[in-house]
Amino acid sequence: MKKLEELKFLLTSVLVINQTNEHKDNDISLILDYAFRRLYGANTNLFLLACAGKTKEQIMPEVQKLLEHTQYKNYMEEIK
Repeated sequence: MKKLEELKFLLTSVLVINQTNEHKDNDISLILDYAFRRLYGANTNLFLLACAGKTKEQIMPEVQKLLEHTQYKNYMEEIK
């Protein structure tokens, strides 16, 4: 897989958006928790605590910082 180093940042971004009050989906949470445990030997507890009670609007500045470690911005410009 090309750009595998981006995967952790992308998965984390999806995880924290999913944990916001208005977007929580238990199936997505379980799949992401599984991915972090299997791929990185890590759990998601600290991410979940950091997101507790936050809205998507509140968490997006942090997500944008995570995505700076990827080529996501370039991708978004390409698809416009």
